[in-house]
Amino acid sequence: MTEPESIGFAAPLGGKGRHALYGPPPWRFEGWSTSAVFRFDPADVRELIPEPLKLAGEPTCRLSLHDIICDYGFGKSFAQKNPDQANFHEAIIGFLVEHEGVTGQWCPYSWCSTDAELTVGREYYGWPQKLGAMSLTRRPHKGWQRGDHVAALVSRGHRAVFDICVTLERQGDIEESGKTAFPNQSRAGNYFTETALPLPTDPPTLHRRMVATQMQDLIVGDMWSGSAEVNITAPELQFLKNAEVLGGRWHEISWVKPLPDRVVSERTTSL
Repeated sequence: MTEPESIGFAAPLGGKGRHALYGPPPWRFEGWSTSAVFRFDPADVRELIPEPLKLAGEPTCRLSLHDIICDYGFGKSFAQKNPDQANFHEAIIGFLVEHEGVTGQWCPYSWCSTDAELTVGREYYGWPQKLGAMSLTRRPHKGWQRGDHVAALVSRGHRAVFDICVTLERQGDIEESGKTAFPNQSRAGNYFTETALPLPTDPPTLHRRMVATQMQDLIVGDMWSGSAEVNITAPELQFLKNAEVLGGRWHEISWVKPLPDRVVSERTTSL
């Protein structure tokens, strides 16, 4: 019998996991994030929130781009020796939702720039990753100043998805009526995700498994915010054209992604 440690955690198997596309959790992330925050009409997003989740709190959402370094479960040395694989970009749209009294984020659309991040997202957790190309303005060595601009550019293939330009006006988060607008990032570490895998059966079936995962050691720093200009191009994001832009933010961020905490729902349906 082949020992598990000689196989690896994910395909391609063999070589004691040295050739696997990604390793086992926990995965460690650190980098920078820019977001635009919107106020939307709940009727416009009803089909984007699957049962048993429900929208929570104020009807606000975020459109974000992250510039990230990740060890993919292989450890610090891997990330340092393989910057071509460890450095990636990821874009998401996130809604605040709840299930049985537990609040978290739900992201119906996501784009990323590396095969490992795309594959682990779709296979293991259920992030709806698509491959894309992205760029994010880097912070100057001397730090940000009021009036500086942060641009987030996202495309897929040869087609634009969205772009954001934030004008930094103050240190601190976006506020509306004295409250932090969607949501305080240091308290937003719980995520609901759902794998949707077609099975090779006759007739074809779809296996859906939703999980909740609480990110660990979430740290947010050097927060800046201000006004934001947003251009929406992707068909799946057209509902945002009717939404109000509340502002934009930039910040440092790091976290650890563990195993999912629990299964929220699981079912198989015919296609």
